[in-house]
This record gives sequence, structure tokens and C-alpha cells, in this order.
Amino acid sequence: MDVAFSKRPDGGSLALIDREDGVRLRLRSYDRTGEVPHDAVHLIGERALGLTGGLWGSLQAGALFDSVEVVSGRLRHDRRQRSDAVRRENAAELRLAETVVGVLQQSLDRDGASTKAALDRAWGITEAGPSPFTAPQASVAVQELRTLRERWRDLAPDETITFTWRPARRRH
Repeated sequence: MDVAFSKRPDGGSLALIDREDGVRLRLRSYDRTGEVPHDAVHLIGERALGLTGGLWGSLQAGALFDSVEVVSGRLRHDRRQRSDAVRRENAAELRLAETVVGVLQQSLDRDGASTKAALDRAWGITEAGPSPFTAPQASVAVQELRTLRERWRDLAPDETITFTWRPARRRH
């Protein structure tokens, strides 16, 4: 799945998403204050940490959210039922993804070990034991986010930053 992020005039971001099934979606973010787009943090973090049922895996599987608009392509005849089923199935990982994004947004200038420790603390709020994420995974995430921060700062209104969504591996 290909994703192109652009800046909105109000400071938020838009993501144009081309799914493998030929459907094109537009995801409008609610963020306006972060150094990097919230939804891009989802993409980079979920990919690096192997979260396959977060925002991006759910969108790829057919979930739709209030912030998503169908731009083109043919949706499944049972799109609402499919979306509801994906969101139910991925509910725990969608919640986890929001927690992870919060940690990563605060960890842009930390190293992998410090970010891993912050992920473990956040994980410990609702789960027992350390998080399943590794310091190397956390390091990849923060390195990619720092690169994105530099590119985002310099992005002109008519430019995009593109990514391909393919999760690294399942974390379970």
C-alpha cells in the first residue's frame, strides 16, 4: 500500500492512500502541532515495531474511519460490515498503536534503548511485564522519524513524502 503525505494550509496533514485493491483513500489528520504528522508516526512506528493491526494494517484490511474519505476505486459490497469486523478484530492493537505513537512522538531525540524503556513503561500501564518491542526496533522507528522531521520541515505545499506500508513482522 502506497501512502503520500502532504501539508494542509492549516498545518495538519493529508495522506493519499493507494491500496492494492485499487481503492484510493484520503486520510485527514487531526494534528496541527507535532513536529511530524501523527498519522505518519503511526505508519513509521507500526511498521518498525511490527504492529499489523494498528491504523495502517486496519486500513489495508478494509477498515474505514471518520477521517477517511474514499477518493476513487470500487469498495467491497459489504464494506461497512468488513470495516466493522476489522476494527473489532484489531481493537486491542489499535489502542496499543495510539499509546505507541504517543511514546514515539516524545522520543524523537532519544536513542533506541531509551525509547524501548519508554515503550515498556507505557506498556506496563495496561499489561504485565516488558513490552514485546526491542531496542533495535525502537531505534529504527526514532531514526526514521528524525529523518521524517527534517523532510517535513522542508516540505513545500505542492510536495509529498511517500511511504510504502508493509509491516516488518508480526510482533506476536
